[in-house]
Amino acid sequence: MLTIQQNTSLGAPPQNARNSSLLFWAPCIATLLYLSGSLLIFKCGPVEWPIHNEGDFWTLNALYLIMFLVGYGAAMWKRHWWGGYGSTLSSRGLTERFFWPIWGCALLVVLIGHRNLTAGRSYIPTTLIFEIISGLTDPHRAYDYKLSEEAKGNFSGNPPITLLYGALAFSKLLLVYMLVSSWSNLSLLKKFLGVGVALFPVVSGVCVGTNKPVFDVAFVFSTLFLAQVSMTPRAERPAFIKARRVPILLAVCAIVFAGWYFKHSMNARAPGLGLAAGQSTSAGVVRLRPGFQDYCESNGEWTAKGCSFVAVGVIYLTQGYYGMSISTGFPLETTYGLGHSRFMTDALQKYLGIDLKPRTYQQRIRGQWGANGGWHSAYSEWANDVGFVGVALVMLALGFYVSAIWISALVTHNVAAVCSLPLLVILIFFIPANNQVFNLLESLASFVVLFIVWVASLVRGKRVGAIGRAS
Repeated sequence: MLTIQQNTSLGAPPQNARNSSLLFWAPCIATLLYLSGSLLIFKCGPVEWPIHNEGDFWTLNALYLIMFLVGYGAAMWKRHWWGGYGSTLSSRGLTERFFWPIWGCALLVVLIGHRNLTAGRSYIPTTLIFEIISGLTDPHRAYDYKLSEEAKGNFSGNPPITLLYGALAFSKLLLVYMLVSSWSNLSLLKKFLGVGVALFPVVSGVCVGTNKPVFDVAFVFSTLFLAQVSMTPRAERPAFIKARRVPILLAVCAIVFAGWYFKHSMNARAPGLGLAAGQSTSAGVVRLRPGFQDYCESNGEWTAKGCSFVAVGVIYLTQGYYGMSISTGFPLETTYGLGHSRFMTDALQKYLGIDLKPRTYQQRIRGQWGANGGWHSAYSEWANDVGFVGVALVMLALGFYVSAIWISALVTHNVAAVCSLPLLVILIFFIPANNQVFNLLESLASFVVLFIVWVASLVRGKRVGAIGRAS
């Protein structure tokens, strides 16, 4: 039987789930601390970046953080819109009725995604074992093959399958949500097959020596688990956690493996401290700070290895800010609302022959910083459409949306809101690097579908609430 979960208002959360102000503001605080910290590392960390247009760069970044805070606060001020009357399926009702259809959709998505990522010829991964071994033993070779002309020649796209892939992409998030929320009510078969499909993107990432799918799984499992814990009344949290020891272990393993594989693959693809020592670009020389490099090279092999990992990690985190600092010196040539997404600009060029890439900041600074080899920050990619000053409005909207989604998840347990949280975490985490969510079809389509479902559920909830008050 379909179960409906109804909530009244933010002032009176369901059952005994009264949430503190700190919990409501936690995403905002975490975002501001993270982005401020990444800027601090960019400015004072072990890698010395030759920052361009410093006045504009720092002013814009300060403005973006302020606007995120304002947007978040505005949604909190209107919190009765998101935490008022609502009607959503309970997690148990959802899982009991829709587990197998969602699992089947998620299986299709991971198989199509695996073929797309590995540039395979078949949707059935017949060479999976060989690809896993190759990705673990020599991630550099696996990564190079993924980018090679041979791999591109072996791969042929299929537009109907691509559309199906995008339409069903959200099912992967929903599957993990069901695993985490209803774990104790699942049969052994559902647990085994559900976990297998949910973790398969890790295998896909290893097969091509890339970190993103591995990180994505870690983000999705950990975010959905923490969200479920936050949504659970405080007195019930110990029992909730105890009943989900296996999902917790999976989340921890995913995080640990993501860290290890990042170190393993990056050491293979960019070994040694030489990565950061004296890289020349036409915009300046990127180097390690002398004190840091001297310390690393004079304290033994293990210290040097640790420093190499730190240096690679810092470059991975902050290089997008370097590209942004160069771009701020260029005027806007708008890309009409499409330039923020590589998927959309690629599709526009492929199917309509319209190439907007020369108008993007990434292409216009390619003589100073690689358009594809280097990162440019999400700010630069959003600025393709609205300019760097206009990005302040994007951050205002982002802060508003994050706040509204978090309140909706925390108070009404709205399934679409909860499943949107991992996408928002990934989007914010990669702001210093690129526009991670909107650059790829899978995450872009998931974001759009969940947004539409969330808005529809709010409208339906208000109608249900109005009928309830009238009766």
